[in-house]
Amino acid sequence: MTDTTAPALSTLGQDTAPLRLRTGRPTTAISPTLYGLFLEDINFGCDGGLSANLVNNHSFEGVYLTNGTLPYAPLDLIPDGVRERLAAMAPEDLPLEATTPAGRHLDRLRHWRVTGGRLEASRSAAAAPGASFARLRLDEEQGVLENHGYPGGLPGMAFDPGRPMLLSLLLRTAAFDGTLEARLVAADGTVLASGALEQTARGWQECRVRLVPAGTALGSLQIIATGTGTVDLDEVRLVHEDHWGAGDPRWSQGLLRRDLVEALAALAPRFLRFPGGCIVEGCGDGSHYDWKKTVGPLITRRAEYNLWGQSRTDGDYSQSNQIGFYEYFLLCEDLGMAPIPVVWAGDSCQTRQDEHLPLESAEFAAVVQDTLDLIEWATGDATTSHWAALRAAAGHPEPFPLQHLGIGNENFGPEYLAHFQRIRDAVDRAHPGLTVIVNGGVIRPGETADPAWEIYGEDESVLVDEHFYNSPAWLFNATERYDSYPRRGARLFLGEYAAYLGYDLGDRHPAVPESMLAPEPNTWLSALAEAAFLTGVERNSDLVAFSCYAPLLNLVEHGQWPHCLIDFSPSRVVRTANYLVQQLFTTRIGEHVVPLEGALPEGVFASASLGEGVLHLKLVSIGAAPVPLTLAIEGAQDGTTIGTVLGGPLEAVNRLAFEGEPRMEVEPRDIGLEVRRGSVELLLEPTSVLAVSFALTTDKDLS
Repeated sequence: MTDTTAPALSTLGQDTAPLRLRTGRPTTAISPTLYGLFLEDINFGCDGGLSANLVNNHSFEGVYLTNGTLPYAPLDLIPDGVRERLAAMAPEDLPLEATTPAGRHLDRLRHWRVTGGRLEASRSAAAAPGASFARLRLDEEQGVLENHGYPGGLPGMAFDPGRPMLLSLLLRTAAFDGTLEARLVAADGTVLASGALEQTARGWQECRVRLVPAGTALGSLQIIATGTGTVDLDEVRLVHEDHWGAGDPRWSQGLLRRDLVEALAALAPRFLRFPGGCIVEGCGDGSHYDWKKTVGPLITRRAEYNLWGQSRTDGDYSQSNQIGFYEYFLLCEDLGMAPIPVVWAGDSCQTRQDEHLPLESAEFAAVVQDTLDLIEWATGDATTSHWAALRAAAGHPEPFPLQHLGIGNENFGPEYLAHFQRIRDAVDRAHPGLTVIVNGGVIRPGETADPAWEIYGEDESVLVDEHFYNSPAWLFNATERYDSYPRRGARLFLGEYAAYLGYDLGDRHPAVPESMLAPEPNTWLSALAEAAFLTGVERNSDLVAFSCYAPLLNLVEHGQWPHCLIDFSPSRVVRTANYLVQQLFTTRIGEHVVPLEGALPEGVFASASLGEGVLHLKLVSIGAAPVPLTLAIEGAQDGTTIGTVLGGPLEAVNRLAFEGEPRMEVEPRDIGLEVRRGSVELLLEPTSVLAVSFALTTDKDLS
């Protein structure tokens, strides 16, 4: 069993070695898409996070999960120590994380509380065919509807003084005589803002009101009906007025939370992989991600349960699809990211159900057609294509760029590979030139990834997607992982990774200590391990074409996977130590690898790249002692260069609670480095990462 600490930390960093960087002799080209993002609706990352709408179950379409007590994964895919522990448990004693979905149930009115009346769900004469809406029947003179927001249970909507909010909803009051009012209410009952809801028509009508809170609080939305009769309502949306894309006609449907988008933009991402992740696969019974349910007007989008609800009481996690493929593609356009959609391959999540559609079935033929329709929706001519016309109607008549397509997520085995090839053949015939991404499973290579490499390793139009969540020690030891990968044609898509688990997924060693099953997330140790690993990724970017961390977003105190890149609360965003490492690497990257000549001290990892007139250098020291280094940089300009250092105790964590301010234990700081005649003397701090960009006197000929 590997340890979660870095190897021999107390003994490293005692040697000094000069390093020479010949900027006139760069080697392999660095992939322009090396660093990107992976976004999945886990940990309330979309609903309750990136989605600007604070209203939970906004459309009265809530679909939730019925949890069962089957093993989370086939036992032969679970490390021995964990497998033995789970196998010995009675079903009622299994942890929630070890359960699997057993079905769906509808709860159209969940997260809506009513006093002074009765609330019921109806589809009679709905605002859109098949839509569900809520009907409030007043029993008293005044009825109050209340929504706490996300994740539910307690008030979770963030109100800030003087920061306007916009409420919109569909109302029908033909059977109501009275007045309607909207209120923003703090948890202690204080009314922070209120406004009248005016309706002039008897049928369905959209009503809007601007509400400006008078104070800071976590609170709830209330809709007050005073009078007699019934009130019908649907599509309730409460957003901050300064949401991402405000005033942009393209953003006509789902809206995004600005501070989270800004945190994504600060990583300078080159691509976005979406929408998953396990939610792509689903758990059978039609629970896979259906992109067609996520485009078009919001009122036509249908919710589905989120399989990550398996670790929430009563499966309380519904995908509203307010963030759908249209919003994902727009986000890519706004941040300059290449879109990489992942489509369902006809295979369920194999660590949960392991179900596959028959290859020759009508159901699988529909899966193939759905993929072709997606490409048509994104890239087709809106004047001739039904799907492209839907895109244009949303506000984007121009085609979206699309060069890459993921087929399945973490799938493996002969059934999946046959599905992949059938979908790929159809894509090649209808839309030649797309690069497709084949799954390598989720267990370390040798068990699920090798078959994909054996079949497609020489195919230049294929990327092989590998995922791993392993211990920090595994990543420290994997800095040379890609040095020996064959360069035969196919390249690597590192679609998910993190140094989190206290064991290595797929490890067959006999004992997993209880203390290692749930290590502290987002420690500086984990970030340091990821930094060391990324030096190897950069050096091998001729092979590693894409890499993205996972998961991306986490609503603190309510997540299903606690080790994520960005933690957030209703009102705050915290950049974890892992985020700060990513930012150092993504914002200081060139176009060609520059090799380092000379021996690195033990416990020091490095990568260098050449940009236009600049050399980017990252140095990672995992030892407990300072490390002196001398750099000889060909063509470096004399003077002071500012570098950025990250460091701290290995157990340091940037923390955020659901309420209150963040506590930062790892933060970047600048240091000055003197360059004299191309030479730099520096002292690497213990357990630290240094990123620095040196200006060069002349551009080098890369030919």
